[in-house]
Amino acid sequence: MGADRIHRIRGGAKERAARRWACLCVVLLFGLTGCTVLRVENPKVERDDDWLTEGDSPRRENHADEAPEPPLEEVWRVNAGAGFGPVSPLILDGTVFAATRKGEVVGIDLKDGKKIGTQGFGEVIDGSPVIGQGLLYVPLAWGKKTLRAFDLAKATDRWVRADLPPIEAGLLLLGEVLIAVDVDAVVHGMDARSGKERWTAPLGEKVSVRAAPVAVDPDLVVVADDRGRVAALRAGNGDPVWTRDLGAPVEVTPTTNGRMLFVSTTRARLFALDAERGVVRWVFEVPDPRVRLAAPALSGGDLVFGGSDGVLRNVDPETGATRWTFEAPDAISAPPLIGRSTVYVGTMGRKLYGVDRSTGALLWEYKLEGRIKSPMAAKDDALVVLAEPHEVYLLRHATRAITAEE
Repeated sequence: MGADRIHRIRGGAKERAARRWACLCVVLLFGLTGCTVLRVENPKVERDDDWLTEGDSPRRENHADEAPEPPLEEVWRVNAGAGFGPVSPLILDGTVFAATRKGEVVGIDLKDGKKIGTQGFGEVIDGSPVIGQGLLYVPLAWGKKTLRAFDLAKATDRWVRADLPPIEAGLLLLGEVLIAVDVDAVVHGMDARSGKERWTAPLGEKVSVRAAPVAVDPDLVVVADDRGRVAALRAGNGDPVWTRDLGAPVEVTPTTNGRMLFVSTTRARLFALDAERGVVRWVFEVPDPRVRLAAPALSGGDLVFGGSDGVLRNVDPETGATRWTFEAPDAISAPPLIGRSTVYVGTMGRKLYGVDRSTGALLWEYKLEGRIKSPMAAKDDALVVLAEPHEVYLLRHATRAITAEE
C-alpha cells in the first residue's frame, strides 16, 4: 500500500472521529439545554380567546365558548418528555405551552403539533404558570430559584426570585401585580415587571397552599389553604378583608362569579360563600364523606364539578340544588371545561367524556393513553388535554364519521 493511500486513510479516520466528537458535543449540549430555544414572535399581542392562566381567567371559571362540539377527533399528540402536575396548559396566539414535573415548559404549534421549543427551569413545576405582557411566569416547587419571569420574545429571564420558599400553587396575574403563595403559606404581591416585593401576607403556621389564588375583582383576592381556611385580601396591599374556616381541607382551586365563591373540599363538601363578606350561603354535601371533590367550573347558571366517586354534578350556583348528574366509572380529579352546549371532563380511567350541558346525557367519549389529572384549555374550536404519562393532545370536531369501535 502506497504512502499516499495510507495518509488518505488516516486522514479520513481523523475526519470521521472529529465528526463523531462534534455530534457527541451537540447531543450533550441539547441534553443540557433542551432541543430548541423557546421563543415566540410578538408575545405581547394577546387575544380575547387566548388561554393565559389556569381556568382561562383570574376567576378560574374553566369556561370557553371556543370549545369544539362533539364528536371530536385527535388532530395531534405530542410527547412532552415528562409527566404533569395539576397544571393547566396555556395558549398564546398559535402556541400551546405545557409545563412538566421535569421543570420544563414545552412550546407546541397549535395548528400542526410541531414543537417550537423547550425551556428548562431546573425544578419541578406543580403550579400553573401564567402569561402576561410577553412574559411567562413560572413557579417552581423545589430549589432556590422558585419564581421566574421568562421573556418569550428574547428567550431569556426577565427576572428571578431566589429568596422565596418553593411554590406549589398556581400564579395569579392582576394587571401589574403578580400574586404567588409559597409552601409556608405566605402570600406575596409583587411588581410583575420587576419581581420586586410590594407586600406579604402570612396565612398562618403549619398550613400549606396547593390551590391557586382567585380574583373576585381586580382588588379582591381569595386564597384557600389545606386546613380549610379561606382568606380574602386586598390585591393592592395584602390587607385582610375576611377569613372563613370551612373545617375541611382545600387542595383545588376555587371559582367565583364575582358575587359568590365556590370552594371544593377533600371531605365531600362544596361551599358557596358570599365573595364580599365570606358568609356561607349554602353547602353541597355528598353522602359519602370519603369523596374528594375536584375543582369546579362555572358558566352562567351552571356550576359543574366532579369527585373521586366518578360523579359529575351540575348544581344551581344560587341554591346548590342539583340539576343533573353524570356517572363515570372512574374517579374525577380534574376540573371540567364548560363549552357552549357541552361539558368536557376527564377521568383517572383514561377517558374523556363530552356530556350535554343542559341534561348531563353522554354525547361522546374517547380513550386516551393515560389518566387525566390536569385542567384543560380551549381555543379556535380546539380542545387541549394533558394526560399521563407525558402526552399533550389536541382534539377538534370530527370532519368524518366516527364508528363505535373508535
